[in-house]
Amino acid sequence: MSTYFEDILSQPQELQNFLCYYKTDEMLQRFRALGKLPIKKVIFSGMGSSHYCALTASLLLKRGGIDNEVISAGELYYFQRCTIREGVLLCLISQSGESGEIVKLIQELPDNVTVVGITNHPESTLGKRSDYLFPLFVSDEAAVTTRTYLASCGVTLLLAAALQGQCVEKKVEELQDIFTRMDAYLSTAPELTARWDEFMQPMGSVSVIGRGFSMPSVEAGALFFRETVRFPALDFDGAEFRHGPMEMVDENFYGVVFAPSGAAYEQSIKLAKDIAAKGGHVLMVTDREEESGATENLLPVILPQIPEEYLMFFQILPLQLLANAAAARRGIEAGQFRWGSKITKEG
Repeated sequence: MSTYFEDILSQPQELQNFLCYYKTDEMLQRFRALGKLPIKKVIFSGMGSSHYCALTASLLLKRGGIDNEVISAGELYYFQRCTIREGVLLCLISQSGESGEIVKLIQELPDNVTVVGITNHPESTLGKRSDYLFPLFVSDEAAVTTRTYLASCGVTLLLAAALQGQCVEKKVEELQDIFTRMDAYLSTAPELTARWDEFMQPMGSVSVIGRGFSMPSVEAGALFFRETVRFPALDFDGAEFRHGPMEMVDENFYGVVFAPSGAAYEQSIKLAKDIAAKGGHVLMVTDREEESGATENLLPVILPQIPEEYLMFFQILPLQLLANAAAARRGIEAGQFRWGSKITKEG
């Protein structure tokens, strides 16, 4: 069993432990104080999976009428620092708290900029600069992120609730239920993964496709494939895939299409089936049991039905498991970096 596989299986319990800290009066008071700030705009920024973990929170805030954006810390530092003005709440996310771009950005920030810090290391550069610090309270991974990514997703969801004046305690309870269900799902991981892995052979690259609340899993999932399997993994908005990238599809195409219940369910199901009809191999990740029928080129992956704001906690699991299996087939020690390191300080 690889260390990466152990990390995947550890996620539900680690996330339950993380939530124990977020039920304390100290943390709940911190959220309440944040919700009272006069905010004109929220900027979420990080690198890698710390960049993508805020995409669901961003969508929820936009639906709630709160102006915000998600941007990589590199782009923010080098090209868009001018957007960090008075009234902006800057939410910086870095599991180590020492990512090169985050540190550079902090060094250039005026003292009057309010910083929310999400990190697993409160003693870090980010932790020390944070006006509102939200630690992750999970064990560090050796390399490729698993639990720190999902804990970051959890914190950003709680932040979104607090900024909209919603009950954070209720969100914590809902997350507890989600993590319990994750644990049950992962208990079947070996048998599920074997079928997916066999279907996706001889995969030499993968395209990960989705829309809306699936976008965190699209972006982070493709990243995890690139890091773990060390081959090309492309990430696509489902609508954009129709505008040109469909030309890639032939018998050598391997893709993962997210098709959950929601606004774009029918479009996503049709996209998966259209790719399969053109000869591509598709894992179709959905929560609709009526779509469980497999064909030669299409294999459904059925997830439990959960509220769309929590999709990222379940949707990432098949990608993590498949990446682990694909790495093993290629003789790669899953979860270990070849050229990089856990903390990237060159930004």
